[in-house]
Amino acid sequence: MDALLLSAGEGTRLRPLTLETPKCLLPLVNDEPILKYWIDTLIEIGIDKICINVYWLKDKVIQYISTLDEKIRNRIVLHEEDYLEPIGEVLVKERHWLSDPILIINSDTYIEKDQVEKFIWMARDYRPFLMCLAIEKRDSVKGKGVIILNEEKVITDFIEKSDVDQAGYIWAGVLLMNGLVLYSYEAEELMKKELAQGILPDFKNRMIGLEVKGAIDIGDSLEAYREIHQRFGR
Repeated sequence: MDALLLSAGEGTRLRPLTLETPKCLLPLVNDEPILKYWIDTLIEIGIDKICINVYWLKDKVIQYISTLDEKIRNRIVLHEEDYLEPIGEVLVKERHWLSDPILIINSDTYIEKDQVEKFIWMARDYRPFLMCLAIEKRDSVKGKGVIILNEEKVITDFIEKSDVDQAGYIWAGVLLMNGLVLYSYEAEELMKKELAQGILPDFKNRMIGLEVKGAIDIGDSLEAYREIHQRFGR
């Protein structure tokens, strides 16, 4: 299995920190970058190749990766962007080598390794579905993108930003995508597709939500990041 680690974003909600440091290089666990946490985690759970897309301050990300052990570097494929590409464009350009299924991860999400392994293990029971999304139940989903499920865990709808203060499910930043998804579009169409506003809504009723626990969005706000860094840093 291969993974796509989404790491190109500007991290506007974490400014001024991200004006000089890419969001994926902000320190977190033991004061190492969140990118390093994900690289280590993915290798430990048996991922073969890791595609990392880079755009914002990409030279700093490329330089950081060049300092890693050679065995780790050999597992990494860099996808360099001259502009912030839609995820569909990344998938089209890299699909010639990406395995089926593809593990896709937002690098600004923190989830414990055992929860990632649990998610992949549970997804094996739902292979007929084109996508499996890691989801987490929250006491309040106000201001969040909300996932609507039926009793069989099939995802039937998405609400982009809820204005209701109630419990519900949100995406936990990890998904497993069947390779057939990439060939459900013409290449030119897929290259224009974002994930949340494009690909995911296209596959409502053909994807499953699998619950994980403890997912943290470090890019949610500057205050949230500082609180999380204090918790996980040295």
